Amino acid sequence: MEILLLITIVIIALAIMNFKDYLYNPHKRPRIENSTFPPDDDEFDRKYDIYATPTKEEKIRNGEYGLIVGILSKLAHVDGRVCELEFELIENTIEDIANQILMQSAMHQREEIIDILHEIFNNTYEDLEELTYSYANFTKGQYKRRLKLVEYMLSLAYADGNLGDSEREVILDVAAFLEIDNGDFNKLYDDFANFYSNQSNSMSVSEAYKILGVEIDDDSEKIKKKYKSLVRENHPDILQHKELDSSIIETHTKKLQDINEAYELIKNHKKIEHERNGEKTS
Repeated sequence: MEILLLITIVIIALAIMNFKDYLYNPHKRPRIENSTFPPDDDEFDRKYDIYATPTKEEKIRNGEYGLIVGILSKLAHVDGRVCELEFELIENTIEDIANQILMQSAMHQREEIIDILHEIFNNTYEDLEELTYSYANFTKGQYKRRLKLVEYMLSLAYADGNLGDSEREVILDVAAFLEIDNGDFNKLYDDFANFYSNQSNSMSVSEAYKILGVEIDDDSEKIKKKYKSLVRENHPDILQHKELDSSIIETHTKKLQDINEAYELIKNHKKIEHERNGEKTS
């Protein structure tokens, strides 16, 4: 018994000595590589501070809806241009997301949320794979939501009537990262390709004014306001569960393309009329 007690005392003494040695000799501690904390950074990097309270932007950026905006940003900016219809669709989606965040969180400033979402859209530094895998973690067991996002990306990419190679690659990557079934993806892809290959530009100017619901004497500002309103009314809301089973091609794309074609036709008509009358066009 005495021997065991003596051994215990020795072990405790050695432990205390080793602990003191650890405290007073920093070079013997495990070193943190520079890749974890950037060198010469005076402020503590809150990204690695597990006790830091995340900001509103961080909460949104790292949440499901912020990731959607980040993914859409990658698609919209990959070809270096955003057409007017694509811009309006993205703006409407950002507003839908802001409304969802308002309903599901304690955040109360809608305009502030919209500003944060715009910041995310304009400045997304994570790569597409990281964004998509993070989104996949939020949508485990929600295959229809994943599929709807891919479908919506196709509708955005085709907003200008053409799917570019770089846009196609982004959508293919997202579909792969989200584990979209090949059969489901091919059907979506073929539906959009067939729809746009069969589009004919046979609309007359009078039909264009009728579709937009404006008069020939209306000014450009009123016509644009009406265009934005119609796009808003007919854009797909991919956040709503009731939209998950509906086809964007069947319920939204045809209407949006007619609205967009009418608007472009009226803009060209107005420009020709202004030039004919010797007026300046904006």
